[in-house]
Amino acid sequence: MDTIPLMNISIVGITTVFSLGLFIISLNSYRKTQKKKILFVSLVLLLFFIKNLLLSVLLFTAQIENTVTILALELFDLLILVFLFIAVLTK
Repeated sequence: MDTIPLMNISIVGITTVFSLGLFIISLNSYRKTQKKKILFVSLVLLLFFIKNLLLSVLLFTAQIENTVTILALELFDLLILVFLFIAVLTK
């Protein structure tokens, strides 16, 4: 198996699971606090999850050609998720 597609699948999988987990955590936080800021973050995380789910389907149906581009985009998305979550937790 080629190394780059395996890395792509791994990064997409990690980002998908991470975004789903953060979505669930932020949704529970919204239920407790009722702050609109947390609701907005929950919606953003849900969109990340849906995007990555669709990307996973495209990866497994071999409709994406440039694997280096996908890897770079997924690493960027993972950083966005981390920074977004940190920004919400800090005052």
